Amino acid sequence: MTTITMDSNPSTFSIFTGRIAHVRCWAYLGMMAGMAAMAMFADIAYEEYIFALFSMQGITWMAGGAVLGMAYAFTTSASKFRAFRFSEVLVPWLDGIALMVALMGIFTLFEPAEGMISYEDQSNLFSGKVIMTMNVMLLFSALCYVAYLFAPDSFIGKLGTITAWIGVYAGGSALLLRWYESYLLMGGDIGHAPVSNLYEVFILLFCVVCVIYLALERRHQARGLGAFVMPIVAVGVFFAIWLESIGQSDIKPLVPALQSYWMKIHVPLNFVGYGAFAVACAAGMAWLLRNRLEERNPDARVLRVLPSLKQLDALAYKSVAIGFPAFTLATILGAAWAAEAWGGYWSWDPKETWALIVWLVYGAYLHARFSHGLQGKTLAWWCVIGFLVTIFCFVGVNMYLSGLHSYGQLT
Repeated sequence: MTTITMDSNPSTFSIFTGRIAHVRCWAYLGMMAGMAAMAMFADIAYEEYIFALFSMQGITWMAGGAVLGMAYAFTTSASKFRAFRFSEVLVPWLDGIALMVALMGIFTLFEPAEGMISYEDQSNLFSGKVIMTMNVMLLFSALCYVAYLFAPDSFIGKLGTITAWIGVYAGGSALLLRWYESYLLMGGDIGHAPVSNLYEVFILLFCVVCVIYLALERRHQARGLGAFVMPIVAVGVFFAIWLESIGQSDIKPLVPALQSYWMKIHVPLNFVGYGAFAVACAAGMAWLLRNRLEERNPDARVLRVLPSLKQLDALAYKSVAIGFPAFTLATILGAAWAAEAWGGYWSWDPKETWALIVWLVYGAYLHARFSHGLQGKTLAWWCVIGFLVTIFCFVGVNMYLSGLHSYGQLT
């Protein structure tokens, strides 16, 4: 098995293939190793770590790690195609993370002066403006994708994809900026990862849904599915705007149960699951619409844009296949966190119970597909109903039920 890279054919030069991608990938991984090493071995207080990353000390640690990573990459033989293939798959994602971090660094330059930063009034923090940009881009993207159903030959579809990516980068950099801002408030005493309240995790959810969908769109040429995915995101955007209007967007101190490293792992994995299930729901809705149109109006113009029934069924399955392992791991890690925080792995708290219900719903979906060969309308409805169960687990439990996870309720 061979591949064409810049080494074998100069006319196909690309920074995303071959040795260039391999070296860049290991430079990124080395930088991450340098950041981890700085946290472990440098004499830096936890609350000062995020500031130290942007100091000369942080740059030195990261640059050292990058050099070591690049040295390893250069020692890899050009014949090791599998190593190159690994790098070619991974490096675009690392590029995206690097861009978000770079944007966050630029945005910190626009933060108000230290004397103007107040815990009581956080309206002048720059992350709010970045989040507003994200909201506008995602709402505009949803309109573009819906319009694309009726104008498939226009630029509107590409515009939907472009604005969705802009929304992702704005949302991701805004979350990183909120992380930085949390250390600016109250002398750094409330600094924490931005996944501690409903407002912040909605922003994370928007980014996850868009990234999963956009990756599937590019791989499977399924732009028509965006007309079902992005409206789901748009509904979430309006809900997040409402949360902000009632004062739920402020950065606040962590309750004792959340003061744990588990939060940085458990919560993002949970939302990889939620985001993938949202895309599966959109694929299920698109399947049901296409099936109905084929039965009643086979000449409908929309059918030229929507993916085929077989492709939509496959996209729904792939989305669940992405989300279910992540959600499973998040549930296991959540149990470990519960044992550390409350002394027991499981307590039948409402959040835990509904998480188990969600897990059973999608586990049964995969079982029905693999063991019984079930496809088509039944599984399409399964994805839609399963996501409604997921929404209640995510939002409904937080708003209407109390328990050990009551810190997630609206205040």
